[in-house]
Amino acid sequence: MGKKIVATTSTSCLDYYENNYDIRTIRIKLDIDGKLYADGSEMPADKFFNLLKDNPTLIPKTTQVPIGELLDFFEGLYDEGYDEVFVTTISSKLSGSYNGICQCAQILADKMKIVVYDTKTVCFNEGVFALRAAQLIEEGKEFSEIIPELDYLHKNNMIMFAVDNLSYLVKNGRLSGAAGFLGTVLKIKPLLEVLENGEIHSVQKIRTTKKALDAVSLAAKEYIAGRDYFMYLVYTTDENLNYLKEQIKLNCNVDNLLEVPGSPIVGCHVGPGALGVGIFLKRNK
Repeated sequence: MGKKIVATTSTSCLDYYENNYDIRTIRIKLDIDGKLYADGSEMPADKFFNLLKDNPTLIPKTTQVPIGELLDFFEGLYDEGYDEVFVTTISSKLSGSYNGICQCAQILADKMKIVVYDTKTVCFNEGVFALRAAQLIEEGKEFSEIIPELDYLHKNNMIMFAVDNLSYLVKNGRLSGAAGFLGTVLKIKPLLEVLENGEIHSVQKIRTTKKALDAVSLAAKEYIAGRDYFMYLVYTTDENLNYLKEQIKLNCNVDNLLEVPGSPIVGCHVGPGALGVGIFLKRNK
């Protein structure tokens, strides 16, 4: 075996986080009125969320990367001299990307070693897995040594966010139509959390945006109690972002908070106005 490299799916939000690692990105596609765009490169987050704000009736959709395109991606890495690729993906419960990349790993097994790791999460939480894998490869670790480290991250992270508009969740099949109608009528702001198995679960249904953001900050306080941690804010538009930031600072006694936009692929499902927090607990010293 020769050179190793890390790849990730575009939902990791690494397009919006400056780092020095050579991490390659598999770009999931957005379907906007029948035209396909590569997440992040052809349709960056700021352009996408401005598009949603300017076109409130627009409901974009997502589509998987074709197997042929995925094979071209990995064979391109092979042509560069990389014959070991460690891939971190968005939760397999939220996207078919994991299964498609696993198919590629089987097809190319005679020429490349492709290890696919289901992060069972999304947004920059997913990106942290890719960054950690790249750091460990830079330290000379084997893939078998990386997996236990990522398993620790999986057991010690959370992401929770409040959603402002239920129509995106309903029309993209992430919430039943009846529940969506009821929520719209009652102006409910669902609080959503990614579970340990990678599914999105409604934690609470709250009547106002600020109360929902208060609940996010209190959940963060409870999660970090007595532990060292890394925390960041995730958003699809920045309205009310400062309010959430102040509540997090008040409840969690944190000064500097990284702010990372959600990727357009995630935005297809949660729409504009989603705000939340991602947290990783550090090992006890």
